[in-house]
Order: sequence, then structure tokens, then C-alpha cells
Amino acid sequence: MYPINLKLDNRKCAVIGGGQVACRKIQRLLENNALITVISPEADQRIRDWSSDKKIIWKQETYSRELLEGFFCAFCATDNRAVNRQAATDARELGILVNVASEPELGDFTVPGVVNQGPLLFTVSSEGASPAFTRLLRQDMEKRYHQGFGEIAEFIEQLRQELIRDTSGSGASTSQQRQKIWRQALTPEIIDLIYNHDLDRAKHEIRNAINSAGS
Repeated sequence: MYPINLKLDNRKCAVIGGGQVACRKIQRLLENNALITVISPEADQRIRDWSSDKKIIWKQETYSRELLEGFFCAFCATDNRAVNRQAATDARELGILVNVASEPELGDFTVPGVVNQGPLLFTVSSEGASPAFTRLLRQDMEKRYHQGFGEIAEFIEQLRQELIRDTSGSGASTSQQRQKIWRQALTPEIIDLIYNHDLDRAKHEIRNAINSAGS
């Protein structure tokens, strides 16, 4: 598997299926601003609600190849393996990226477990071998990498912009110089401070290290 983070803003995505698995796929797609069409003769109440609220399009039809044309990617999430397999075959023939919930090996990609903390995105995947173990690891990551990591990432981004804008001749005028400064400022000790929720000290240590390196 080749790891990749995919932007789906305003991309047309099809979800074949209308049950709980489909709902989980749709929820993540909504969070990523995709344009979602659900293809299923029956649908969970959440899908009906999203459709009523104009958040998605629900085509209340039995799957057929024609319904899949024109999409960027497709998620096969029915409880009928034959339908999932046919949709996967059709998608690949049409040049559409496809994910198959029941048989990951039939698709082009799998969907990892995700932890979001501010601008940080942590993912874990077993390449479809064990969704339960992936879920356990995701829950562990969520505890370990708490919201403080996202706060520090935002703080570092502010400092990064300051360094880029700095024209005072402080030694941070080139990308190579800035990389050297960051290597000096971001140490394993900073990670320990964040783990222990000592965010103020972590920020103080990072800024001091940058000021010292720059001077």
C-alpha cells in the first residue's frame, strides 16, 4: 500500500449501500466536504435525514453500472458481496478509485483509522487485515496524542510564519537555515512536555530555542 492523504473537497463520491457501514463512510466524507451520492433502494434513517437536509444525494435505486459513471471515487458498502464485487469491477473499468468494505483486497485503497488533533492528522491501518485491531490502535493514539499536540502544532505554525517573514538578518532567511533552527528547537524533551500537558513550558522552550538559534 502507498500511503496518501487525499483531498476530496467538491469531489464526486459514490457510496453504494444504505446501512450502518455506508453511514460511517458518509460521515467521514461529509467531514471532508465531498459531494456525496448514495446508491441504494433502502437507507438508514441518517441517510434519509442527510438527503432531506440536502447534504447528500440519495438515488433510491438498485445498483447498476450506469449510476456509477462520472464519479471520482466509490465506496462499496452493501451487505451483498456480489453487488460489492460487481460495483468494484465496474468502478475500476470506469477509472474510478474504489474502496470495498467487505473485501479490501478488491479495491484500490483502504480507509485508515483516523485521529484529528487540530492541524495534526494521525492514521493507522492494517491494510484491511484486522479492522478491530486498527480500531484499538486508533483509540490508543487518541489517548496518547491528546488535544495539546494540536495546540502546539498551531503554535509552531505561527512561529514558522514569523520566521518566514523575518527580514532582520537573524539567520533565518533561507529554508536551510530555518530547517536547522527547527531541528534545534524541536527535541524529544518537547514531546515529553506535551505528553505531560505542560504546554506553556513547551511553548516557552520552543521559542527560546528559536531565539537562541536565530541569534
